Amino acid sequence: MLISWINRFSLIEFPWEICSVIFTLWCNFRCDYCHNSEFVLPEKIAKLKTNIIPQKAIFNFLESRKWQLSWVSICWWEPTMQKDLFEFCKKVKSMWFLVKLDTNGRDPDILQKLLAEKMVDYIAMDIKQEIWKFSEVAWVELDETNYLKSIDIILNSNINYEFRTTVIKWVHSKENIWNIAKYIKNAKSYFLQNFRPWITLNPNFQWESFSRMELEELKSEAEKYLKKVAIRN
Repeated sequence: MLISWINRFSLIEFPWEICSVIFTLWCNFRCDYCHNSEFVLPEKIAKLKTNIIPQKAIFNFLESRKWQLSWVSICWWEPTMQKDLFEFCKKVKSMWFLVKLDTNGRDPDILQKLLAEKMVDYIAMDIKQEIWKFSEVAWVELDETNYLKSIDIILNSNINYEFRTTVIKWVHSKENIWNIAKYIKNAKSYFLQNFRPWITLNPNFQWESFSRMELEELKSEAEKYLKKVAIRN
């Protein structure tokens, strides 16, 4: 596992639960609005190679915090690109931690394997755009079949999960959100995350956040198909 950073203690991942967040390197997407190009673009990642955190250091830290932490969250930028993700999760689970995985859904096979072997306890999947329009946001040629498989695997899993979309004005519309919600109808949870200004992967990206009222309108569209929709503003 190429681990770029660790947030030792977080209460954001799960309210009232203490979690440690592990950030991996590499992503298969090139979203204009990505806030962390240094962990995504190969030319920038090369400069970080000397700062990779050894797995031994991660496990030593977790061992020392066994009675203080409940969860280990494995996220960004796309963990399923790590060849030893399964083995890493297995080791974390052997230490009696609960595991959360954040993913964009690129590898349904690894998700299926992790679920079958009970190596994950919670999955959060980003849905960048409505179905068949992923490439418009990800800016890479991709076969959306795998992402649709991942959605179905998660929907039919026996664990807790969430789907989420980072929404940006001029990128996402009411129709987009309606179509996403329609496809994941009856999902347990769907979150709309409002884009916040920062340095983006595309320095020329013309961002704009939604107002609270506009977010509520998007939420109403999603609620036509989903019972639990929330805004992360």
